[in-house]
Amino acid sequence: MVGKKGFTLIEMLVVIGIIGILIAAGIGAFSRMTRTAERQRCQELVANTATALAALFNENGSWPKALLANGGARDGELDERAAYPLAKGGYMTLSSDSGAGRLTGYDKFGVVSPWAQALIKAKGTSAALSSKVPGGGTIKDHILHYALDVDGDGIIDGASVGGESINVRATVIVWAAGQDGKIEPSRLGRKSDDVYSWTYGQTQHVK
Repeated sequence: MVGKKGFTLIEMLVVIGIIGILIAAGIGAFSRMTRTAERQRCQELVANTATALAALFNENGSWPKALLANGGARDGELDERAAYPLAKGGYMTLSSDSGAGRLTGYDKFGVVSPWAQALIKAKGTSAALSSKVPGGGTIKDHILHYALDVDGDGIIDGASVGGESINVRATVIVWAAGQDGKIEPSRLGRKSDDVYSWTYGQTQHVK
């Protein structure tokens, strides 16, 4: 009668090695899926913010002073002051204190990227503009940027995106730093992890 044969040490190590490889592959795939989902959320936020700003202009026939005063002609930050008209008019679901003319609660810093949103949720009232966001930068670095067509010719002239001056055929454009919190020149295109509301075609042959 032949006795039962157990695993040898080598076989055991091979099995453990295979399991380790599978776990590592699974973690890598999950991480890639998470990054893709976060970027998609940021893309939707940027596009929706651009749509909300355009709707604000179309209904009022002019740009609010808060947007113009905050550098909106070339590179404005949608911080608490600039984003307030969007909240007040109900163009975006941002909480606001209408009496004080400011944003409150979750959106008190303005319109920020999903990476900063996650940090704000985690830190609650202790969050500050200087709070470090996992992946890079501070909450301030993750506030969305915008530029407006101030002369009404359908072209945004000289928008400053990551230090590069570009012209875009649009009424309003919005962009956000990627997870690293750094806004890079738009000419980097796919090499940049930044998120834009416009397409490459909108910057071509624009004088």
